[in-house]
Amino acid sequence: MRATETAAWLNGLAPDTRAALHALQRVDRRRSAIILFFFGLWIVPWAVVAHWPIWPVRLPAYLLMGAALHGLGILMHEAVHGNLFRERRRDRWAAFLLGAPVLVSGAAYRVSHLRHHRHNRGPEDPDEFANHFKGFRAQAIAFYVWAAIGMLIFLGHVPLTALGRGTPRERREVVLEYAAILGLAAAVLLWAREAGRLDLLLHGWLAPMGVAWIIVNVRGWSEHMLTSSDHPLHATRTITSNRVVSLLMCNLNYHLEHHLLPAVPWYNLPRVHALLQEEFCAAGAPVCRSYVRFIWEAARRGFHGRVPAPERGEA
Repeated sequence: MRATETAAWLNGLAPDTRAALHALQRVDRRRSAIILFFFGLWIVPWAVVAHWPIWPVRLPAYLLMGAALHGLGILMHEAVHGNLFRERRRDRWAAFLLGAPVLVSGAAYRVSHLRHHRHNRGPEDPDEFANHFKGFRAQAIAFYVWAAIGMLIFLGHVPLTALGRGTPRERREVVLEYAAILGLAAAVLLWAREAGRLDLLLHGWLAPMGVAWIIVNVRGWSEHMLTSSDHPLHATRTITSNRVVSLLMCNLNYHLEHHLLPAVPWYNLPRVHALLQEEFCAAGAPVCRSYVRFIWEAARRGFHGRVPAPERGEA
């Protein structure tokens, strides 16, 4: 759904609602301290695994570290939108530093992702399957392949899109950032090899990245697939879930709200959901109660179907 159509829909809301939504775009820089929470959620279990390398410790540690790496990636996304500091230089550095652990350049993601926002589900959307795979069968295959290896596709798709569609300056930034990320990765790998501690990378980064990739695959599957592109409230899905999931997702599970108002920082998205609840219900917006329910509906209906919107009061 193109940004102009979304803006037109927002302009049709009641003035008091528009004013309340505008107020929610204010950034509280103190809330960026959540970056420390996610780095801690990664490093502390890593240290525990290094001292107690047994499977009853490793498995829950992998889950926590995977959630932490995924959370850092989401905070990179927040920085790309300027929602951490509302200061161009600081947000750009934050995007680079937060993206590096998951091997994503903030500069590349900025080019690809902001284009996705401007052309959501349209012919210029770089993330829309229908723009890359022609025909029902090819799109259906891509639909199921994403569920299995979506993160791997994403890691290649972001730089290729940025290099193909970015300006000369943006391309230079992308190349420099990926060079820096590869340099850092090589330095860490060399240090671990020389120190005889490659196990630290295996248990503190590679295995948790596998967990993060699974989370990304499910989240990416749920955000736009099995929706329609005929209305700003139909092209993106929200998964309300619970407070723990919302915290670990930095509320990006409120994805419809994010697409409607990408300048709203992560901590205000649930309030946007509450303000627009009546509009969502009236329009039959795709809002699911949990990721488990979405996966069940997606598996049951397949690529040809649509996950239905909940009944009034159900979301």
